[in-house]
Amino acid sequence: MKKNLVWDIPVRLFHWLLVLCLFGQWLTAEVLEDAMDIHFYIGYFTLGLIIFRLIWGFVGTKYAKFNSFIAGPKAMLAYLRSVISKQHTLSIGHNSVGGLILPGVIILVGLQAISGLFTTDDIVYSGPYYASADTDLQQLMQWLHHNVFDILLAIIGLHLVAIGWYLIFLKHNLIGPMLDGKKAVAPKDGIEHSQLIKAILVMCLVAIFVYWLVEINPPPIEDGYYY
Repeated sequence: MKKNLVWDIPVRLFHWLLVLCLFGQWLTAEVLEDAMDIHFYIGYFTLGLIIFRLIWGFVGTKYAKFNSFIAGPKAMLAYLRSVISKQHTLSIGHNSVGGLILPGVIILVGLQAISGLFTTDDIVYSGPYYASADTDLQQLMQWLHHNVFDILLAIIGLHLVAIGWYLIFLKHNLIGPMLDGKKAVAPKDGIEHSQLIKAILVMCLVAIFVYWLVEINPPPIEDGYYY
């Protein structure tokens, strides 16, 4: 069967940019020295990615929308049984289990990005809302920022195991379609285009909002706050 477009360009860009951002966050926090300013900037960009994907989940193309893949527990259990028995039908978009993981990743990465707005490295750099938060909120956000990432690592591990399972046991490559956006489906089951004009408009609005959030909206720090 001829391959047709399934994953639009914005979905694919979100996927790979998120991978790069998470790696960059780990690298600037755990490996590189004096890179905390870069860490914060990557965090702001990551927050923009998450906001964009949330919006795109409602206004994007067919398989980007949340209502195309979010299913209930029964559907997920049935899918898992079919995968184990190798008797399942391959999904065109996200399968019912993958449809649970994606919102989970969005929520966790969103928590990671938002909590970063209220954290500090205890040396030079602080999030734009750190000084305006009380001690309890600062401590909560610090705890979230350091522990949510561990949960994300576990989910990433499960995701890699699933990719390997599909490739080795089911002979189905999940990485290729996330690169070129195409799967072997009937023309009627594909999408016509990536709706790039709409995506660019959403991106611009999100960029403006994030800039307002981190540069304009934070309350000014009072003189002598750090003394």
